Amino acid sequence: MTSRRAHGLKLAKLLLAKLLLAKSLLAKSLLAKLLLATMLMAAIAGAAAQNDARADLRRALTEITTEVPLRQSDFKGLSALRDRTETLMAESRELRSESAAELERARTARLEAGKVEGAVERDAAIRAADAVLGSVEAQLREDGKVAAEIEDAWNRITESRRALFSKRLFAYSLSPLSPAFWSELLDRALPQLGDKLADLGAVISADEVFGDWETNVVVVLFLLSTGLAIFWISKRLSRVMLARWHRFAVRADVAPRRRAAVHALIDMTLTVFSIPLIIVLLIVLNESVDFTPGSADSIAFRVLGAIAGYLIGSGVLRAMVAPDDPAHRLLAVSDRTASIVARTGRASILFYAADLIFNEFAIAAHFRVVISEASTMVTVTACCTLLALALIRLSHVEASADTEAMPAATSAIYFSVLTPLVWAVVVASLASVLVGFTALGGFLVGRLIVTGLLLALGWVMLICIDALSITRDDIRRSPRLARLSRTLALQPDALALGSVILSGLLNVVVVAAMVFVVVGPWNLAYGEFNPFRDAFLGYSLADVRNLIGSAGLAAITAIAGVALTRVGTGWLDRQVLPQTRLDAGARYSVITVVTYGGLLVTLLLALSQLGLNPQSLTVVAGALSVGIGFGLQSIVSNFVSGLIVLAERPIRVGDIVSVKGEEGRVKKISVRSTLIATGDRTDLIVPNTDLITSIVRNKTLTDVSQRLRLSMAFEKDTDLGLVRDILIAVSGRHPNVAAEPGPVLLLTKLGESLEVEARVFLLDVALGDATRSELNLVLLEFFRRSGIRLGAGSGA
Repeated sequence: MTSRRAHGLKLAKLLLAKLLLAKSLLAKSLLAKLLLATMLMAAIAGAAAQNDARADLRRALTEITTEVPLRQSDFKGLSALRDRTETLMAESRELRSESAAELERARTARLEAGKVEGAVERDAAIRAADAVLGSVEAQLREDGKVAAEIEDAWNRITESRRALFSKRLFAYSLSPLSPAFWSELLDRALPQLGDKLADLGAVISADEVFGDWETNVVVVLFLLSTGLAIFWISKRLSRVMLARWHRFAVRADVAPRRRAAVHALIDMTLTVFSIPLIIVLLIVLNESVDFTPGSADSIAFRVLGAIAGYLIGSGVLRAMVAPDDPAHRLLAVSDRTASIVARTGRASILFYAADLIFNEFAIAAHFRVVISEASTMVTVTACCTLLALALIRLSHVEASADTEAMPAATSAIYFSVLTPLVWAVVVASLASVLVGFTALGGFLVGRLIVTGLLLALGWVMLICIDALSITRDDIRRSPRLARLSRTLALQPDALALGSVILSGLLNVVVVAAMVFVVVGPWNLAYGEFNPFRDAFLGYSLADVRNLIGSAGLAAITAIAGVALTRVGTGWLDRQVLPQTRLDAGARYSVITVVTYGGLLVTLLLALSQLGLNPQSLTVVAGALSVGIGFGLQSIVSNFVSGLIVLAERPIRVGDIVSVKGEEGRVKKISVRSTLIATGDRTDLIVPNTDLITSIVRNKTLTDVSQRLRLSMAFEKDTDLGLVRDILIAVSGRHPNVAAEPGPVLLLTKLGESLEVEARVFLLDVALGDATRSELNLVLLEFFRRSGIRLGAGSGA
C-alpha cells in the first residue's frame, strides 16, 4: 500500500509539472519553451518507462533473497541463484546508466528553464524542471540502493557456496579403522541394498515421465549405437588423416618436432571429436523424447562425462609419452617410463570415474552415506597405491633415454620437481581417509588426477604451439612457406615475426588457463564449481588482501612482476628479436629497455597494493631533488647518460671502443655504467657519463673492418719489389685479411735505411692483435729465406 501511495504522489508531481509546463508555453518565445517542454517530457517518459523494469528487478531480488536461506545445502541451487543474481546485476547497471542519462537531460532542461523570458513564465518553467530533476535524482538514488542490495545478495550467495564447499570438504565421517564404520556398513547399509534397488525400480516403473519401456529401450540402443558409430568413424578418420600426414611430412621433409606436434593434434582432436557430438545428441534426444526420469538424467550425464574424461585423458597421455611410438613422443622419457606413466594414468582415471558414477547412482537410489564413503575409500586407496607403485618403479628406471629414437621430444627434467608433490598428495589422501576425512581424501586424489591431466593437456598445447611457429630459417628452407609469404604479400621476416608473436599470445592464453585450473577448486566430484569463476574458492582481490595483508599482496605482486618480466624478456631474446633484422647491439638495447620498463611497472603496482598512489610519488621526487642537488647528481647523470646510450646506440654490445686511453670490447650496458672487457682479461666499469661527455673511439660502429699498419725498415739496397710480392702473397693467405682493398706497401722514409709501411684491411678488428702477430711471424720467415735483411728502426 505504501509503495502504491508513493507511486501515486510521484505521478501527481509529474502531472503538476506538465500543467505548469503547458502554462509556460502560452508566453512569448514559444520555440524555446517548446524545446524545453520536449526535453522535460522526454525525461518524464524515460522515467515512467523504467518503472516496470525497476518493479520486476525489485521483485526478482526479493525472490532471490527469500530463496538463499532455503538453498544453504544445495550446490546447484546456489549456483542457479548466483547466475540469476548476476543477470540482475547487469540489468541494474543498465538501469543506472539510463537514469544517469535521464539526469543529464533533466539538468539541461533546468538550465534552459532559467533562460525563459518573463518572470512568471520562467518561475513556472523552473518549478517544472526542478520537479522532474528531483524525481530523476530520487530514482537514481533508489537504483543505487537496489544495486547495492543485489551485490550484497551476490556476496551472501558466494559466501554460502564457499561455506558449503568447506563444510562438505572437511566433513568428518567414520574412520575405516573404527569398528563403528564396519558395523554401519555390514549390519545396516549392505542388507538394505536389495530394498533400495527395488524401491528405485518401482519409482522408475511408476514414473509417468519415463514412458513406454519398449520405446525407451529402442532410444537407448539407438543412442548407444550412434555413439559407437561416431567414435568408430572418428578413429577411422584419425588413422586416415595420420597416414596422409605422415606421407606428406616425409615428402615435404617436415622437421621431426613439427611432425610430432601435428600428429598429436590430429590424434587428440579426432579422438575427442566424437564426445561433443554424443553429448549434443544425448541432450537433444532427452529433451525431445525425455527417455530418462529426472533421477536418471544425472547418472546418464555422469556416465557420459566419465567416458569423455577417460578418452581425453588417454589422448593426452598418448600425445605426451606415446608408449608405442617413440618417434612421436613429446616428452623425452624412456620406453619403460612411458609405459608406466600411461598405464598408471589410465587406471587412475578409470577408478576415479567409476567412483563418480557409483556415487551418483547411490544418491539416486538413496543408499546410506556409508556406502558412498566406502566407495570413496576404495578409490582413494586404489589410486594412491597405483601412484605410489608407479613412483617407486620410476625411481628404479634409468633416467637416460634414447634421444635419437625421440627426435621430437622435449626435456622432462622439469617434471622431476612434481615427484615430491605427488608423494605429499598420496600421503595426505591416505591419512585423511584413515582419520575419517573421507571427502577430503577423495578431493585431493581427484584434484591431483584432473588437474594433472589438464596441465598435461596445456603442456602438450604449449609444445605444439612452439613447434608450429614459423622462423626465417623455416621460410628459407621450405618452398611452400616461401609461396605463402608471397601470396600474403609479406616479407619473410614479417611473416616469421607475426608467427612468433601469434605463438606467444597463444602461449599466454594457455598458461593463463593452466593457472586458473591450478588455483580454482575445480574437481569432477564438486563439478558445480567453475575454475574460471571460482578462482581462489570465490575470494575476491579484497578478500585476498584482507587474508594476507597489503604487504603480502605487494610482495606477491613484486615476485610475479619480476618473474613475468624475466619470462617476457627471455621470450623476446630467444623468439621474437632473432626474427628481426636488428643486430646484437640493438637487441640488447630493446631487452634492456623492456626489462627496466617491466621492473618500473612492477614497482608501481607493488606500491599501489601498499596504498601509495603514483601521484603521491611526486612528493618523494620533490624531496629527492634536494638530495640530487647535493649527492646524487652524478648517479642521475649516469642514469640519463645510460638512457641516451641505449636510445641513440653510439656504443653497442660487442663494439670495440677506446675511451680515456683504455680499449676493449663492450660486454654490457646498464643504465648506470658500461662494462668493457680488455685484451688482458680485465673488466673496466666505465660510468655512462664518460661515454657521453668524452671522446670515444668506436672501431666497429659502422664497419667491423679496420686498416692494420705494419712498420718495417730495410737496408737501403733491399729489393722493395720482392718485399711487396712477399707481403701480397702472405696477406692473401690470411683468413682475416680483406681482398678488397688489397694490401699496399708505402715507402715512408729514405736514409741509412728504407722505412716502409705495409697496410692491410682486416675483416674483423677484434682479431687485430692476433693477425698482426701472425703476419709478422710469417713475413719474418720469408724475409730470412729470401735473404732480405731488416734495418735499424724496424718495428711492427
